[in-house]
Amino acid sequence: MRFLLVLLVLLPFSAQASFLFQYGLNYSSEKDSSTDGEFEESRTFHKAFLGASVNGRRTLFFGWNINSWSSAISQGTSPEDTYSLLEMGPRLQWFWSDNYNLYFTAEWNPYAKGEREKVGSSRDISGSSLGVGVGYRFRLSRLWGFGAGIHYHSLGLKEEKINSTENNISDKITNLMPMLEISLLTK
Repeated sequence: MRFLLVLLVLLPFSAQASFLFQYGLNYSSEKDSSTDGEFEESRTFHKAFLGASVNGRRTLFFGWNINSWSSAISQGTSPEDTYSLLEMGPRLQWFWSDNYNLYFTAEWNPYAKGEREKVGSSRDISGSSLGVGVGYRFRLSRLWGFGAGIHYHSLGLKEEKINSTENNISDKITNLMPMLEISLLTK
């Protein structure tokens, strides 16, 4: 609720504001079936952003970011380790010019909750994450764009709950990933 109030205060009250919706996807998988080093790894990362322009040139966008991702790693006959998280928070995205091609982005997600399974035991986890990225958007039409970006993501886990036992932890997970992105931009 606070976010919506801040967004309303920061947005210009004229019909000149532009709105941006952007969705990005990264999928990766790797498998090694050798006798000594058998392992399999996969990750799917979704990134969605809805924002409005907050400057006169309409190149700086402020809004809400949502990350949803999961990963799985298995080694040999060991139980599979998995992560499944949802992260949300504010994000800034700045386009280099009003051609809306090259952009830079920074996000802070104070809400990061999900589950992980390690050594056959399921745990609820929570923390916060930060991310930065750079990308390029090709215009497909007046509204639609398609592009790619590279994003650095760092998740800091602070709390872990196994059954009803809560533990403070300080685990960190980082990702550097390319993403394919589609966007809708109103002017």
